[in-house]
Amino acid sequence: MSNLYGLPEEIHVVAEGALRIITLNRPDDLNASSSETLFAYPRLFRGLAEDPEARVAILTGAGRAFSAGGDMNHFVKTLDDPQFARAVQENARSTIHGFIDVPIPIIAAVNGAAVGWGATMATLCDIVLMSEKAYLAEPHINIGLVVGDGISVSWPLYTSLLRAKELIFTGERISAQQAVDFGLANRVVVPEKLMEEARALANKLLQQPQQALRETKKLMNLYLHRSAAQMLDTTLARQLEATLSAEHHAIATQFIARQKRQQAQK
Repeated sequence: MSNLYGLPEEIHVVAEGALRIITLNRPDDLNASSSETLFAYPRLFRGLAEDPEARVAILTGAGRAFSAGGDMNHFVKTLDDPQFARAVQENARSTIHGFIDVPIPIIAAVNGAAVGWGATMATLCDIVLMSEKAYLAEPHINIGLVVGDGISVSWPLYTSLLRAKELIFTGERISAQQAVDFGLANRVVVPEKLMEEARALANKLLQQPQQALRETKKLMNLYLHRSAAQMLDTTLARQLEATLSAEHHAIATQFIARQKRQQAQK
């Protein structure tokens, strides 16, 4: 089936009537985003916004993960090329605003690990359903980086500031049930029923008056807009500083070497 909006196959979008199914489609890499994928997200949101037939979307992952964040090649390039690292930060700004501003509701069907950028994407959706096998994690600090941009915007709104600090400072895994208890997800679903429940919820939203639903989403997301206005510029500037820091380079170099050794042993 052809991919909508001229996107790379790593972001596969299909139409089911007025519903759009968005699948993060790099299952062999746990749906970690390549550089090409990351720079395609703003196009995804423009496509959804300009699609006159689209009324609701579901975002999920192919295979056993939702998204493991950014992939190794992207990681290496941000280390080696400061200009590229700056472009990545600006693209992140566009993508986060895309999540907030896209006029149709997006349901996250989190089928597995949602780590770093994956956790950002999941929790910037409007409704978050999590498989019992899924978990969230925000491990940026573990590798000498500042908190993820979208997470700095959303998590302190969804849970308490004290709770957000603990989750972000430690980078520990957050189980599906913990995510619900902490206010980062709506509910836990048995794995084999995840997409069925997501579609059932999407169908409920499709029955709602379209303009009222869109305008209500816009109003609800004013909270995220205000948070982004307060947080995003500072977060992105400090992320860039951390990306270029000696501390991050030392940790990241060790991490990359370890990953290469593991791949060579396979």
